[in-house]
Amino acid sequence: MTAVFNFLMIAGAIQGLIFNVATFLARKRIERPVLFLNLFVFFLSLNNLQSWFIEKGFISTEFSLHDFTIPWYVLIVPMFYAFLVYYLEIEKKWLPLVKMSIFIFLTELLARGITFYMVNAGVWSWEILETYNILEDVITFFYSLYLYFKSIQIVFGLTKLNTPILAYDDLRWIRLFLYLGGGVFVLWILAIILNITGWVEKPYSYYPLRLGSSILIYWAGYQAFFRYIVLKDRILLRKEIRKDAESRNTDLTMERDDKRETVFKEVDRYILENQKFIDPLLSLEELSEELGMGTSSLSKLINAHAGNNFSDYINKYRVEQAKQLLGDHRFSAYTIVAIGLECGFNSKSTFYSAFKKFTGQTPATYRKETVV
Repeated sequence: MTAVFNFLMIAGAIQGLIFNVATFLARKRIERPVLFLNLFVFFLSLNNLQSWFIEKGFISTEFSLHDFTIPWYVLIVPMFYAFLVYYLEIEKKWLPLVKMSIFIFLTELLARGITFYMVNAGVWSWEILETYNILEDVITFFYSLYLYFKSIQIVFGLTKLNTPILAYDDLRWIRLFLYLGGGVFVLWILAIILNITGWVEKPYSYYPLRLGSSILIYWAGYQAFFRYIVLKDRILLRKEIRKDAESRNTDLTMERDDKRETVFKEVDRYILENQKFIDPLLSLEELSEELGMGTSSLSKLINAHAGNNFSDYINKYRVEQAKQLLGDHRFSAYTIVAIGLECGFNSKSTFYSAFKKFTGQTPATYRKETVV
């Protein structure tokens, strides 16, 4: 069991460091949300890597150096909090938080150094070092818990905030991350209790906590960075879509004007001119209310003149919009998922399913064959 814990801990730490290197190599410019996300993963990885080195005995025991650790864990939650406020674009003052976190980090490092020196000099007993370890753990825990609750307050109270990011991201992934983080805090409390009572000796008291933090590295390394890239792509795509909306609307009519009756032409024109199809929440009921028509009448009108039911009628326009973006070299750097979401689909699966239905190809295959 010990070997399994050690393997998962070192695997998570290495994966985190690889994520850091890959991210910096892949980005021409490191935005602040990406920077803080990388620092979050970096400090989490360093903390686990340090624990693994001590556990495996790779740190020299001369002068009892195996008892001296750097408190990287002080900086973990502050970096996530900084990432969160920048990702949501709700706060610009990041310096006070970083200064406070660095101050606590340096203070704990200095206090540990003094305690370590006094113990090794024989002035203080080894019990003092154990007491300090617990005290440092408790202080860091409450500071991290404070920022964790601030994060919860932000994410679960977003209806009171005016952030444009809600137009692109429902934040379910961040809520899930905070749930996972809550589990890690529970494991942290457990470790502190075990250390205080002496029921389980170190490092075994920290094994569940290290395992939980390794899972966070795996999860954050993929989800947070992927979501951020999709978000940035969607913001830029929406600007381009709106800028070229007038010319695209002409193309999207698909030369059916001469076959449509007057009422359907007006409905169709309204949908195209107002780009209603890119709204992922658009429903037949909502559209009929906006047009002042009965739901049943509008449904029959669309079925008769569009040749599709309401869902397929709207999705067809979304697919046409996506085809234009996928086939345009200006958008070749954007992710396929971001393009699908910006064209009105509410998930990757519905986008791929509709695209395959109307084109017979996947979006990736279509882009590969048509991009110019």
